[in-house]
Amino acid sequence: MVRRKLIAALLGLTLAGPVMADDLVYLTSEEGEARLLGTELNRDYFPLASYLEFEQILTFCGPASVAAVANSLEISRPSPDRLYPWTLFTQDTLFNEANQKLKPYAMVEHEGLTLAELDTFIENLGMKADHHFADETPVDALRAALKSTLSDRNARFIANYSRKALPQEGDGHISPVAAYDEATDSVLILDVAKYKYPPVWVSVETLHAGMMMVDSGSNRSRGFIVVSAP
Repeated sequence: MVRRKLIAALLGLTLAGPVMADDLVYLTSEEGEARLLGTELNRDYFPLASYLEFEQILTFCGPASVAAVANSLEISRPSPDRLYPWTLFTQDTLFNEANQKLKPYAMVEHEGLTLAELDTFIENLGMKADHHFADETPVDALRAALKSTLSDRNARFIANYSRKALPQEGDGHISPVAAYDEATDSVLILDVAKYKYPPVWVSVETLHAGMMMVDSGSNRSRGFIVVSAP
């Protein structure tokens, strides 16, 4: 009897999904939904959410974020063989000749992309990218960059941060930001690890703290990239 109860309890935890931190507001909650619908800076949510896909490999948060951003902007798209004649950026098609030279697919699969590498990765696809390290960007400057980018129909914001600061399970991660809420001074991160967490609202200060954590791949702080059409 005790064993059956234990098994039932464990199954219940499995079906319930990941344990959510109390101080985070997920988009799947009533509060998270109301925040998105109530804020003025929510325009980027709609094109980004339309093309957001989950990272196909655990280290592909960078490519998954870039694919969503590229597809959400009005730029020319490649035509993958399996989708011909339709066009779409996929995580695989991002690895053109220039990006293979920058960091081959197998290396990205093994260790992901640093902030500076992600910047060049984006530029090699024909978009404009401007990266900023958190240790050179105060919280107020981060907030200003978020507002400016989210107000520009032709620009997107990609965050490189550590989950530990939120807190969530895991460490270094990359995902696009889709909205900013002035009343709560929070941003909506569209997590590309969709199998792990839904989109989440975090305060700008918390996001900055996550960006300040060192990336062992570069020995620099993390940060963000502003992406725009050419």
